[in-house]
Amino acid sequence: KSTNVGLSTRLFDRVSLDIEFYNRMTENMLMEIPYSFTTGFASGWGNVANMRNRGVDITANVDVLRDVNGFDWTISANVNYNKNEITQLFNGLDEYVLANTGLKLEVGKPYGEYYYTRWAGVDPRDGYNTWYDKNGNLTKTYSADDAVFLGKQRYAPWSGGFGTRLAWKGITVSADFSFMLGQYMVNNERWFTENPQMANSRNQTTEMLTMWQKPGDITNISTPDSPMQFDSHLLENASFMRLKNLTVSYTMPQRIMKKTGFIEDAKIFFVGRNLLTVTKYKGFDPEINSNMQLGNYPNTKQFSFGLELTF
Repeated sequence: KSTNVGLSTRLFDRVSLDIEFYNRMTENMLMEIPYSFTTGFASGWGNVANMRNRGVDITANVDVLRDVNGFDWTISANVNYNKNEITQLFNGLDEYVLANTGLKLEVGKPYGEYYYTRWAGVDPRDGYNTWYDKNGNLTKTYSADDAVFLGKQRYAPWSGGFGTRLAWKGITVSADFSFMLGQYMVNNERWFTENPQMANSRNQTTEMLTMWQKPGDITNISTPDSPMQFDSHLLENASFMRLKNLTVSYTMPQRIMKKTGFIEDAKIFFVGRNLLTVTKYKGFDPEINSNMQLGNYPNTKQFSFGLELTF
């Protein structure tokens, strides 16, 4: 069930602006839930959850130059803000932990907010990992029962993109960027590459050079005597901005094409994809659809050159 209110306008014959507010209620959503083992199955699918999404979409296009000394220049941008909230779960439950995901469903909370035990760092006195319990007290005993909502989401509340196109006498340059803000992801690779207990059997990152060795060492890598746990320290800010496409092309003048007698149009072009990524995420790629990254093949940089001929 969706309610949409929108505004579309054009200002000064240069600026196009579209704004849309939406409120979407999704009922009887499919999700996998546990079954009693007396049924012969551990879990199954059912129409058991309700969710609300509220937000705004904004799209703008600006004609900066229109045939000014042969120049045309346009700028475009779009941004979305979405607030997600679980409004109902199955069997009258108010909360439900999704096993082995670090995610918990709770009425009144957004879908995808991480639910982990909070890591408090390495004690410089003995090199042991420390955690916060549910009450915020420091402890050196890890327990999944101390997991809390971290206020960090798998799904970015802010997303969008922007781009520009500049043309002059057959030369065209265009660039398109995309971004996600406020999304987090578990860097599961670090479990294997920054784990003191695996240092003798697997290749490690240079971060391991700072591993605790003697009292007083300030580090994020504990002694091998204190096992690494799946806690909040593996959760990283996966917000990013990426140059998705860069295109440079040149279209041959029509007067030259007419002289050939058989070529109507000719264009030389270069296309680059994923050429630049700005992010604090330490893993291979922040742009994957998952709550954690382990062995996911990253988006690659791509370069294409071509010639288009129209006869």
